[in-house]
Amino acid sequence: MLKEQAKVIASLAGLNEAELTIAESVKDKLTDAAALVVGSVEIHLPLAGMADIADEKARLGKGLKEAQSHIERLEKLLSGDFANKAPAPVIQKEREKLEGYKETAEKLKAQLG
Repeated sequence: MLKEQAKVIASLAGLNEAELTIAESVKDKLTDAAALVVGSVEIHLPLAGMADIADEKARLGKGLKEAQSHIERLEKLLSGDFANKAPAPVIQKEREKLEGYKETAEKLKAQLG
């Protein structure tokens, strides 16, 4: 299945399929690579000699700050009157958003760390 996904992604992105790897998880943190976090998916792009690593770390830091802001807002919302007055499906949706932001924040921390 992963090989088929790699073929489709390579084709759509105009990449050499032999240079694309899709893995269920990454055991070792890649150095000099850009990391994109979209929900529970992490994308690592080797950047050695192609991008400014300091700029990349700044971009990740900005993403982390944004995720933490959403986490704080949702935690405050869910601990207030909203949680007592809103319909259960609405509360559940906000809890799911909170968990998504927490997962994103953890992945970004790992990339910066």
